[in-house]
Amino acid sequence: MTKTIVGYANRLSVRSGDEIAFHASTYGSGATDVSLVRLTGCDDPDDGGIFEETDIAAEWAGRVEIPHQPIFAGSYAAADGVRAIAGDGGIHFAVFVWQNEWVNNRQCLMSLGRNKGGARLELYLENKVPQVVCGDTAVTSRPISPRRWTLLLIDVDASGQVSIRQYPAPEHGLEMLHTHAPLGDVWNDFYSAPGGDESASPLECWFGAANRDGRPADAFDGKLEQPAFFDRVLRDSEAGLYWNTAPGEHAGLPCNHLWDFASHISGQVAEDRGGASRHCRIVNLPTRAVCGRKWDGTVHDWTVDSSHYGAMHFHSNAIADAEWKPFARWTVPADLPSGLYAAKLVQGESEDYVPFYILPQLDAAKPAIAFLAPTASYLAYANFCIQPQFAALYPQMREDTEGDALLRAHPEFGGGLYDMHPDGSGVHYSSLHRPIVNFRPKASNWAFTADGDIIAWLEQTGETYDTITDDALHREGIDLLDGYQVIVTGTHPEYWSTTMMEALEAWLARGGRLMYMGGNGFYWRIAFDPNGTDCIEVRRAEDGTRAWLAEPGEYYHSFSGELGGLWRRLGRTPQSLVGVGFSAQGFGGSTHYRLTEAAADPRAAFILEGVESEVIGDFGAHGDGAAGEEIDRADFALGTPSHAIVIASSEKHNALMLRAKEELLQTMPPGIEDPEVRADMVFFETASGGAVWSTGSIAWAGSLAHNDYGNNVARISTNVLRRFADEQPFRLP
Repeated sequence: MTKTIVGYANRLSVRSGDEIAFHASTYGSGATDVSLVRLTGCDDPDDGGIFEETDIAAEWAGRVEIPHQPIFAGSYAAADGVRAIAGDGGIHFAVFVWQNEWVNNRQCLMSLGRNKGGARLELYLENKVPQVVCGDTAVTSRPISPRRWTLLLIDVDASGQVSIRQYPAPEHGLEMLHTHAPLGDVWNDFYSAPGGDESASPLECWFGAANRDGRPADAFDGKLEQPAFFDRVLRDSEAGLYWNTAPGEHAGLPCNHLWDFASHISGQVAEDRGGASRHCRIVNLPTRAVCGRKWDGTVHDWTVDSSHYGAMHFHSNAIADAEWKPFARWTVPADLPSGLYAAKLVQGESEDYVPFYILPQLDAAKPAIAFLAPTASYLAYANFCIQPQFAALYPQMREDTEGDALLRAHPEFGGGLYDMHPDGSGVHYSSLHRPIVNFRPKASNWAFTADGDIIAWLEQTGETYDTITDDALHREGIDLLDGYQVIVTGTHPEYWSTTMMEALEAWLARGGRLMYMGGNGFYWRIAFDPNGTDCIEVRRAEDGTRAWLAEPGEYYHSFSGELGGLWRRLGRTPQSLVGVGFSAQGFGGSTHYRLTEAAADPRAAFILEGVESEVIGDFGAHGDGAAGEEIDRADFALGTPSHAIVIASSEKHNALMLRAKEELLQTMPPGIEDPEVRADMVFFETASGGAVWSTGSIAWAGSLAHNDYGNNVARISTNVLRRFADEQPFRLP
């Protein structure tokens, strides 16, 4: 069935009194039934999964006409009121450009025109060939070299005669390639202001995309640095002088505008260091804190010396905000309990859900238990889709879903942190202000959908609990956690900011009890956008099991200035926090745990109360077992507390369960059984009377509902939950 309706919300989490906006677009008829539901269980009921929704009254519910709303992807920088026409009546433009070798389609580097419309003067690359374009006329040059910085000097005199000069990165002195040709009569349409008087009709300039009625087109995949307009033609010797300037400097050359892309790296603006001060606004998240022409390997932290980071990396598929008009705005009432909710959109046989979490009221009494929804992981895996070449490695996740078909039809929805841009660079940023087709109930049983299994289990225990989120934890820090005795994680709490990590560590130090009910947790450091958008950033630095590699010199987050990469390599191992850390992944089926001899320790008796079998979890919805997909093990050398009890370990994983890359000093020979490929269930007490219990497996949650919760996985989980909620302190052995 073809999906005809899709939406998103502008918030991941809200409290009573907060406003949330719901946005949607239709690809069929516009008449849509919209409603508010509460979700407990998010699996696809057609596959026998746990799914339950409850209708909630909302004043905006009913039949709504929803229009089709396009998305215009592509990152760019834009400045208005530009003084591009020089005193001699010409235009003299300079920019440094860098592009990967396999990008060959026609893309716009600069688009200059008048606010009142008419012809535009534009600079393109096609098959690495620079082209100065005005209307239907193009003047072309020779190809630039891939992955090598080139200074382009574009001069157009008052009669429309074009000069294109190329100065590739100097290795043995500055080279120069020169093209000279007329633009023709179309130049007169562009050059319509009498005597070049821009005050009669001001110019606007975009970098990284062509401006088509205020929307990006022909967007660029590559880096640009220090675009500038000069007041006269630069001599060749002055071009060499300009090559050697630091970002934001013009060496006394007659500069009307010079945009410093090394400025305000954590923000959405680039400063104009020329005489006119027409600063650029940054749109759709070009990658910042990337190496420019001055990077020589001596600086790796842009906060120490930003002159090495004077570039922006633009992307033709980047998207920060779909900018759809909302069909409803809603102020959250005080009488709705904390939990998982969604706007439900139904259009004929097609439906969509727009999930969000309602947090407890700030002044409300807190119950003992809170479920911490890993919303950062939801953003990281946004629009994740198994590519055909990897299908054999992911047999459980390769089904062709309705969401996969929608993503293929609409690549402008953008990817998440597991995708690459068209030029092969990794996607560093992920935003919630666009459709995310796997942040939905009934999607592939992974991340958000799998976390619904934990919510459904919490509901059936009858225990009172609140729902809180990663994004709120980053905003509020330990204040969000204080007052709760038990925090229950989701299945895949992989992505953690420093603020989140420090809050959890401090809460545990005060006696908190943590139930880590997943795998591959506490793995990557991320940064949140300081401008409050909830957009996240990752830098996949140095090591780790990862979908792409950060470029050398680009390991520090642009949002926070912090070194990115694995928390393990930053000296804060998951093992020291929760007793286990990522050891292996594989999607060819799950297996079971077997109790260890240490399980007989009286300290673990409460965990195994009522459990009769030494085999745990040989059943489940995630590969027919509780131990699988991504798994963690104890490692005392990496910080597992010395008094921790390894209660159970998994066994008999298949050949597709492979050791995590960062675990190996060299490759593992094929066919060798690896004893380090296992999930460990671990328990330990803390000095402040708290405790930690970890399952070490993403698949654990998929076994909870087996046999209507009458199984040893659910029994163990409930035993731990109720003992952790008991105020009696734990004691160190």
